[in-house]
Amino acid sequence: MAAVLRDAYGLTVSTDSRAAVDDYDRGVRALLGFGADTVAAFEAAVSADPEFALARAGLAVSRYLNEEMAEGRAEMDRAVAAAQAPGLSARERRHVDALALWVGGRGNDAIPLIREILAEHPRDMMLIQRLYYIHFWQGRSAEMLELIESVRGGALDGDSYMLGLHAFSLEENGRYAEALPLAERAVGMNPKDAWAVHAIAHVLYETGENDRGAEALPPRIHPCDHLSYFRNHLLWHLALMHLAEGRYDRAAALFRSVFGRLPIEVSADLQDSVSLAWRLDLFEHPDPERWRHLGAVARNRLALPLLLFHDLHVGMALAAAGDWASAEVQLERLRARSRKSRNPTLGDVVVPLLEGLHAFARGDHAGAVERIAPIESRIIEVGGSHAQREVFHDTLLAAALRGGDMARSRGLLERRLAKRPRPGRFWESRA
Repeated sequence: MAAVLRDAYGLTVSTDSRAAVDDYDRGVRALLGFGADTVAAFEAAVSADPEFALARAGLAVSRYLNEEMAEGRAEMDRAVAAAQAPGLSARERRHVDALALWVGGRGNDAIPLIREILAEHPRDMMLIQRLYYIHFWQGRSAEMLELIESVRGGALDGDSYMLGLHAFSLEENGRYAEALPLAERAVGMNPKDAWAVHAIAHVLYETGENDRGAEALPPRIHPCDHLSYFRNHLLWHLALMHLAEGRYDRAAALFRSVFGRLPIEVSADLQDSVSLAWRLDLFEHPDPERWRHLGAVARNRLALPLLLFHDLHVGMALAAAGDWASAEVQLERLRARSRKSRNPTLGDVVVPLLEGLHAFARGDHAGAVERIAPIESRIIEVGGSHAQREVFHDTLLAAALRGGDMARSRGLLERRLAKRPRPGRFWESRA
């Protein structure tokens, strides 16, 4: 009788190959840690055992996250077929089914199934991470924290990835004093835990400790030599700290060195590039060369079916680059999608927000205020973090100031200055 094999989190897996399990564990760790070798690890697991359904599902997820949509879905079809094999556990079948829903663009339908599985198997870290990010990209920070607190405990308290997930969800819920030591503990256990480093960056930014963050972040990024695009995102956070302290030349230099000539093959790099370039424009340090590059990249991504958050940044790049033909094509496609979508955020928030961002790029500041102000309280629905969404709120404030809407700009400015200690030299100079 073959020995029962378990993965790194103690869950039984249906394969007779120890090598396949070891590579699968490596893939899960890479997925949790944003490793550049995620696909390679899962490919090795599948090569060691082509019938290993969980490894095929992991490969499908990692390809999909790399925006290889067709390849990811084809691999998930193979995972679903492998999951029908006799002797596979119910947990594994449901695990594959849940990930198949997510890869198939039905993340909301996957939520109840993932919750059911985690109620019985709270150490399934791959499903924990997927559900966590479903909530993240819907701006549901309370649900992120609820999820982690429902599964954390026991052996998972000694897992850096769990601690990093917990720390960031605490930060997004404003519980900074709890978040920072938890994130520091995770990094102490595992210096390559990039999500825990990310949580530290968020806490220091949100508490106004920009100088401390600018000093602390680089030595924490350095050990994370395994990263793919996520290293750029950590450097984006460093740029935000320099911007807040009025070091615009430092932020512009980071843009040039990190994003300036980047091929930009995944949405995260485009989002960060656009967000940083747009903020530099807002803070009166424009450079049209940035937008020539980003506009060309955005034009090539018009047809990709990605997140609403990404759609907004594509539209910002096209507008700032002055490519109004492509910008209007994208906006009209979003309007058409909104008439068919079950997601009210698309029509109620994304379309008017992008219309407002277009108006701002055209210099129509009153029009930007008219479109953005009524939906400002719902911008959270486009997902991302507080720090990422801040660019939309700052655009509204800049539009009110530039348009001479004194009553509105006064209230918005007072709120912005009260948001955190050291809210930003640019806004402080407008007080």
